[in-house]
This record gives sequence, C-alpha cells and structure tokens, in this order.
Amino acid sequence: MLLLISLLCFAIQVESYGYVYHRSPALAFTAMLYSHKTIGARAVVRYDHVVTSLGGAYRSTTGIFTAPFRGLYSFSYSLMSYPSNEVHLEMVKNGKRVFKVYFAPHTYPQSSQTLYLILNRGDTICIENSFFERKATLYEDTGGYNTFSGTLIRII
Repeated sequence: MLLLISLLCFAIQVESYGYVYHRSPALAFTAMLYSHKTIGARAVVRYDHVVTSLGGAYRSTTGIFTAPFRGLYSFSYSLMSYPSNEVHLEMVKNGKRVFKVYFAPHTYPQSSQTLYLILNRGDTICIENSFFERKATLYEDTGGYNTFSGTLIRII
C-alpha cells in the first residue's frame, strides 16, 4: 500500500512539474578522417573512418547525419590542416550554416566546436568547406585530428 501511495505521489509531482521520464534510445557516432583529404569548394567532409556508430544515423559515404527523432543533440567537430593552408569549416543544418571553425595558415593548432542543437526528425547535420571558390586540404595521419561526433541527449 505504501508503494502504491508513493507511486501516486510521484505521478502527481511529475504531472505538476511537466516532467515525463522516458528512456531515450542509444544514438551516438564518432567518425574521423583516416587520410589527408582535399575538400572541394562548398563540399561536405566525408569522415571515412567510423569509430563508434550506434543507431545508424551517420553515413560515412555522404558525411551526413540525419536525426531519427525530435530531440536535444550534442555535436562536436575538430579541424587541423597543413601550415600552408587556410581552412574554414562550418556545421550545416538543413543546408544552412550553424557555426564555423577556422584554421589560420602558418600554424599547427587545432580548432574545435561543441554544440547543443534541438533537431526535428529528418533534420540533417554535416560539416562543409565554407570556401566558395577554393579547395581545402585537411591534415590527417590517423591521429584523430579531424573528427565529427554526435549523440542524442534526450528525445523531446
């Protein structure tokens, strides 16, 4: 009887605060470049070495993540290039720029970005070379310098 009363009180509390607990499915990916890549102007970066793939939402053949659920997602991407090469990469949601990372010439630092985005089912996320008229060469020696990761935090 005490258990029933406790569950009823919890249900009332959940209803009054507007919280509904449900378990979100496991959905996560991490992909990286496995070799040097030259990316065409406005082209999508295809991270070809998939390290983790739960849920099948990232396609290494296209470089595109497609959200299978409406929810809160976290995405990260990193960039490293040759010292002689200036690179601008941007995260693109449904064809529109969300954020950009930049790699200055004559250096070897990395740039990275982590974002939290609310996506609808079917929304797409990818990383593109943001130059309109110039190719970009990304450095890689299997060290994980150029990566793209995402995970579903919670279905909403």
